[in-house]
Amino acid sequence: MVDAFTSTATLPGVATELVQPLWDTVVGVALHELPTARDFVDKKPQRPMAPGSSLTLERFEWHSDATVTAALTPLDEETDVAAHKAPTPTPVTLTPLEYGDVVVRTRKLNTRTFAPVDPYLAMLVADEAGRVVDSLVQTAMVAGTNVVTADGGAANALTNADILTATLIRREVTRLRAKNAIKWYGNAYAGLVHPHVILDLRSDSDVAGWRYPNVYGTDQSKIWNGEVGMFEGVRFVENNLVRRTATGASSANVYQNYFLGRGALAEHIIQDVSVRIGPVTDRLGRFHTVGWLFDGAFKVYENKALRRVLTGASLGDDA
Repeated sequence: MVDAFTSTATLPGVATELVQPLWDTVVGVALHELPTARDFVDKKPQRPMAPGSSLTLERFEWHSDATVTAALTPLDEETDVAAHKAPTPTPVTLTPLEYGDVVVRTRKLNTRTFAPVDPYLAMLVADEAGRVVDSLVQTAMVAGTNVVTADGGAANALTNADILTATLIRREVTRLRAKNAIKWYGNAYAGLVHPHVILDLRSDSDVAGWRYPNVYGTDQSKIWNGEVGMFEGVRFVENNLVRRTATGASSANVYQNYFLGRGALAEHIIQDVSVRIGPVTDRLGRFHTVGWLFDGAFKVYENKALRRVLTGASLGDDA
């Protein structure tokens, strides 16, 4: 007679009821890069006269080169100088808008799960809020008019071979300097790029060409989130939320690479990002809301201090 085993391999039997799949009661969260574009917004209203639908910042201009050249002419002893008008200030208007989202969980869900749901929902909406704000800042950046491509041609002709190089960086740094763009903390401009772009750049320049953030000194507050080092006068921050679109040749990805000095971007914030734990929303108190709210606007303030370089990347087709 053949033995009948009592085991997990022979079902039905004892194992049908007594051996069941188990779940870990600690739930992990999928990885995601923290947004960093807002790190470079440093122009903010100082004394708004009152609440309003929008806010206008006035930016004073300097005398033109032509006016300075005219002043190089020596004065005539018996002739008074003709007065010049001060340049007209440039208005920069920011119109804040509300953004937000919410999830609703039920009482029944909360009483039947083996892991707490509310902390995860709070992280969920906070992450979404950060990504939305990051995108709003990048939308403002893309509105800047100083843009070039890696090959000097049309953006839709870029390929994966048109990478960001040390030569391109030197050109952009030179252009920022020529426009008197102010450096961050007195030593470098900022560069916000995708990790794919950093890979090509570091391969092109060699690791030995990078100065790492820890050489800046003891003031760690001046190291941006996601900063990977300094090269050719630019402190680079990588963020996988930096925009890339399949708009190059044969649908190759085109990457936005931002180079900024101080004052390039302005913000007007009515209500900064906040997670809102809402009250019950029904008569029996079974529904519970977790959401986020943001009310503000971002805009280019000093166009001379913002440059964009459109490139491809060798990993451009990678997910």
